[in-house]
Amino acid sequence: MTATEHARASQVPDPFQGLVRAAEHATSARSSDLHRGPEDARSWVSAPSSARITHYFLGGRHNYPADRQVAKRVAAAAPWFEAAVLINRIHGHLTVAALAMEYGITQFLDLGSGLLPTGTCDELHEPVYASVPGATFVHVDADTAMARHTRTCLAASPRSLAFVHADFRNIFSVLRAPAVQSLDPGRPVGVLAHGDLAWRSLAEARFILNQVRAWAPPGSAISMTHVTADFRTREATAAARHLSDGGLPFHPRTRTEIAKLLAPWSLREPGVVPMSRYHQGNPHAHLPDHASGAYAAIALHPDPGRR
Repeated sequence: MTATEHARASQVPDPFQGLVRAAEHATSARSSDLHRGPEDARSWVSAPSSARITHYFLGGRHNYPADRQVAKRVAAAAPWFEAAVLINRIHGHLTVAALAMEYGITQFLDLGSGLLPTGTCDELHEPVYASVPGATFVHVDADTAMARHTRTCLAASPRSLAFVHADFRNIFSVLRAPAVQSLDPGRPVGVLAHGDLAWRSLAEARFILNQVRAWAPPGSAISMTHVTADFRTREATAAARHLSDGGLPFHPRTRTEIAKLLAPWSLREPGVVPMSRYHQGNPHAHLPDHASGAYAAIALHPDPGRR
């Protein structure tokens, strides 16, 4: 990174300062106050879960031996993986704020949301609401543990939040869910696919995005982060193998493949770039590209809609 780039990265725009601090605080917190659910949880804790592995890397305690075993193998193979999960979480906060401020988007569909970082929704959403008053979020995840705890969290929040317990490989069931149907079709939606399409085959990822594009109102945007092997090929490949061996097929993709997934919508500047460098306000922008382990991009609906 040049001196100019480093100086630019260190100048966090005013609207982002509180957002970054709150996001870092939320992702470093522990979730010891979350209950672990009833005894029937044994039916879904014996196999690792992508959502719980992610939560483990964020410092959460709601995970099980199967999750930790795979996570530790992944971290040993790719030491940057844990930091990449944190960078992805902060990138999500910055993206929501940017979509709201630049395009007037205040409705968000979060595909593969995972478990909220701590025991209360406000710790995740409060920094967003500081920049986006009146925002509406619909979270989607297939993991049973994530669903149970997220619903408990959302029920206690005064915010406009909803959860859909579904596997977004069946994207039709997601788009037809009452919570998604309640979004205003006359206003744009920010679709967040942050780190989740790497868990899907290329054909599945294409199909999901095609259906989302057909559904999205004018002026909408699709934000994607996606793990890549472009930076550290051997390490990313080994991490993917450990995840796949654990029953979680994982597909790092190239910059070109990611750009093609987002086509034919045009890309917001700066295009497809290393995740930590996408937003000027990301406090990890000074890190080398491989620390992100992923690319980030935002695709914009060809019809800007009414503003």
